[in-house]
Amino acid sequence: MSMLTDVLAQTRAGATPDRVARQLGLDQGLVDAAIDHWVRLGVVTSVCAGPRTPGAACAAATPACAGCPVASLR
Repeated sequence: MSMLTDVLAQTRAGATPDRVARQLGLDQGLVDAAIDHWVRLGVVTSVCAGPRTPGAACAAATPACAGCPVASLR
């Protein structure tokens, strides 16, 4: 698989961007860019959606969340 499809598969499996970066041995910025790519294509609509626990790794907005009016509510 390519790096883009690996990131997509991990994201769809519920991994946070930080966890994807660690599992695939990639830079966090590269993972954020890959997720942003899939969001722009409409393949992924949200990162870290759903119930979150305190201290979850997705507290910081990713590039995929840039400009979203609800990103600051996360």
